[in-house]
Amino acid sequence: MAGKTVLTGEKRKRSIIKAARPLFAEKGFHGTSVREIAKAAGVSEALIYKHFTGKEDIHDELLDYAREMLRLGLTGLDSIQYGARTLVLLVFVVVEVIMLYVPGRIPDQKMHERLLFQNLMGGTVFARSNFKMLQDNWADIVNECFEAAIKEGDIAPATITSADRMLFVHHLAMALNLCHLSGEATFKYEVSREKLAEEAVLFCLKGIGMTDEANRSISSLRNCGRYWN
Repeated sequence: MAGKTVLTGEKRKRSIIKAARPLFAEKGFHGTSVREIAKAAGVSEALIYKHFTGKEDIHDELLDYAREMLRLGLTGLDSIQYGARTLVLLVFVVVEVIMLYVPGRIPDQKMHERLLFQNLMGGTVFARSNFKMLQDNWADIVNECFEAAIKEGDIAPATITSADRMLFVHHLAMALNLCHLSGEATFKYEVSREKLAEEAVLFCLKGIGMTDEANRSISSLRNCGRYWN
């Protein structure tokens, strides 16, 4: 008879996170207990505390999907010149990584989305951590791009900050994604999801103040946001 498989420390840790993810997505942070996580993972509570300091520590690990998508989205941008062109690319990445399916990551993507939307209706611990991580990582490049684009006359100045303009882009994409969260659109647009994402990008670029002249550069960047292609 084959013996019981013994997981390494890292694999055990990942299995606990995997078991915790749907619980947090369904019940939220405050509605999920360490005991429930241990039961779902098939381990003792003591073993949970061997790998994590507590429920908060496990919850923080659930940002791994968002961290990976952010890493992929920002790859190579540090070597691109700041300005309107890079800003267009950033908007494409933000909108499309939220609205479109990412091959090879669809289960993680869907779980992350459900977890995020569930948390927005509850304690907001995960949502706050998610948005803070995004801002901390993209703030510098976003600000530099806006400053350069404004200086070149490609973006109109505004009283709202550059960071808030990019957050509006993010939140619009989230709202459109929410309408498709069940797998079937709750509101019927007369275009495909891919075309809707493209139209959302155009809408966002207008919204953040990009001029018509600068927008003409979009045609050469239409697929740049789809970094998985």
